[in-house]
Amino acid sequence: MNIFNRREVYITRSMDDMNRIVDRLAENEIKYRVKTNNLTGTAGHRGGVGIRVEYANEYRVFVHKRDYEKAMFLMRR
Repeated sequence: MNIFNRREVYITRSMDDMNRIVDRLAENEIKYRVKTNNLTGTAGHRGGVGIRVEYANEYRVFVHKRDYEKAMFLMRR
């Protein structure tokens, strides 16, 4: 799945939420990709100012654009 044929279906800072979403996608045989962004700033620096460690990462979940409608339906359930 490349950048031109995927769509974002979910964004969160909670690993629990991200796991719940990808489990639901996997149960319904929808392939997905997760992109993780560290929000603490510099590489190797842990616990940036004002950011709780458990929310230091941003998770973006993507699916193939042909699966977008089905994935969004699953998100609303």
